[in-house]
Amino acid sequence: MWKWKKEFFYFSKGDRIAIILLLNLIVVSGGIFIFMNKFTFTDAVYRDQNEEVQKDFVQFENNLEVIEPLKEESADNNESPATPHRSKKENKQKLQLGQTIDINLASASTLTRIPGIGDVFAERIIEYRNSLGGFASLEQLYEIKGITVNKFSKVLPYLVLQKKHKLIRINKVSADQLISHPYFEEKQIEALAELRKGVKINDISDLSNNESFTSRDIDRLAPYLSFD
Repeated sequence: MWKWKKEFFYFSKGDRIAIILLLNLIVVSGGIFIFMNKFTFTDAVYRDQNEEVQKDFVQFENNLEVIEPLKEESADNNESPATPHRSKKENKQKLQLGQTIDINLASASTLTRIPGIGDVFAERIIEYRNSLGGFASLEQLYEIKGITVNKFSKVLPYLVLQKKHKLIRINKVSADQLISHPYFEEKQIEALAELRKGVKINDISDLSNNESFTSRDIDRLAPYLSFD
């Protein structure tokens, strides 16, 4: 019996080598098969996840609120500083870079759409603009209480000057009209009254030669004066 088993299970050296090689081949083939299936599965999962992310991003883009280029909002120069009630949605619609408003036309509510400008500062701008008769330059914002170099640099990209400011007809304007203007002091109004007695003021030099007007006064007044 033992002899039969021994003969049945006896392998020559060449047979053993062949069996070992075959087993190694089976193991290697199985490993490659498992590895390829795992790689293929991972790649498929990655593709599915990538497609899902792309779909979510497209949906996110579609849900974004698009702000149209801002149309100029006409504002009466006599607009009260008080700002009307506005909805929360309107308050949140801040301007995007590239969108601008004319500071001489915008209402207080429109000004609050500029990043960095709230209700209080918008009202100050409107009030000062009305007293000036309109801004002659954007740098005049520095004359408003609360403006700093940092604040000015933040709001400047959203502002333009297109509508012209009102001119002061210096030979015809009344003293009462000049009292409310921020660039005229009482002594200067009195000096004008003296200068106009029987004589027409022809140009800015007539004022610059008067001791009541400093060089700074002349620089600020020059854009606003008409001598017709």
